[in-house]
Amino acid sequence: MVDKSLITKKLERVGSYLEQVYRKKDPGIAAFLKDRDIQSIILFNIIQAIQSCIDIGAHIISDSQWETPSTQAEIFEILAENKVITKSLAKKMIQMAGFRNRIVHEYEKTDMKIVHTVWKKHLTDIKKYCKAVVLKYNL
Repeated sequence: MVDKSLITKKLERVGSYLEQVYRKKDPGIAAFLKDRDIQSIILFNIIQAIQSCIDIGAHIISDSQWETPSTQAEIFEILAENKVITKSLAKKMIQMAGFRNRIVHEYEKTDMKIVHTVWKKHLTDIKKYCKAVVLKYNL
C-alpha cells in the first residue's frame, strides 16, 4: 500500500520548488546567460523538483512491491508499466532525470541555454507527472 501522506508531502515539495522557479521573471536568454544568481536559483529548484519526482517514484515502487529499479530511468519505466504514468510521460521524465544527473554529477559543462529551455518549456512535464500521481492515488 502506497504511503499517501509521504507522497503528498513530496508532491508539496515539488510544488514549492516549481513555485520558486515560476516566481522568477524571465529576463530573456541573453540576460539569463550573464546572471549567475538567477541561474543558481533556477538550477537548484529544478534539480530539487526532479529529485523529488524520482523519490516519489521510488517510494511508489517500493510500497507497491514492484520490481526494484536499478537506474533512475527504470523508475519511470516501471511506473509506466504499472499505469501510474503514460509511456510518453515516462520518456520525458527519463530525460529530466538525465538532465539532473548531468548537472549534479558534472558529466559535462552546464549549458545554460539548455537550462533556460528546460525552465521555459519543460516544467510542464513535472507538473503532468505530479498530476498523474495525484489522480492515480486519489491524493
